[in-house]
Amino acid sequence: MLDEKKRLRKLLRSQRRALSPTEVTAKSRFITERLRTFVPFQQARTLVLYSADEQEVQTEMIWQEAAAQGKAVYYPRITSDRADLEFVRRYPGDRLIPGLFGILIPPGGDLLSGLQGTDIVLTPGVGFDRQGGRLGRGKGYYDRAFRGVLSGALRVALAYAFQVVSHIPTTPSDERVQYLMTEAEVIDCASAKSQ
Repeated sequence: MLDEKKRLRKLLRSQRRALSPTEVTAKSRFITERLRTFVPFQQARTLVLYSADEQEVQTEMIWQEAAAQGKAVYYPRITSDRADLEFVRRYPGDRLIPGLFGILIPPGGDLLSGLQGTDIVLTPGVGFDRQGGRLGRGKGYYDRAFRGVLSGALRVALAYAFQVVSHIPTTPSDERVQYLMTEAEVIDCASAKSQ
């Protein structure tokens, strides 16, 4: 299974890196528009977002929309011991600064203490399947956070259509997402499981 995950990770990352900046911007805009009309997004008071890295779906437009709606928005930051993620609030006017591995993070120190069922975690990943299986970068940061501070919230993955594959190999410690949002469609993974 580890070999299959490694192979898939390599393949999907290379496809993502092959996207031109114009393609990234256009596809990200489509995904942002889908998210704007997604009822759970409209109703959420708190949002966990991420800073795009390695040609991931861009999130700055989502930040602007969420801030305009008065949502509390948090970004992941790797803890100083590099063991886990903590989530730092970004306020209007905050400029993101480079954190560990050069990933942009808010400058402040207000940390997320927990989420409710109406809150949303916009989740990055390398690949996904229609049943909510998620292939991350291989460190397990989000899997652990989903069992901890992010538990209870709605998990929505942002991905390009080519990142949705027929099957992601998973173990019992791999956490799933509930929705996939691509430039082509919104996938309800709970419905996909029952088909």
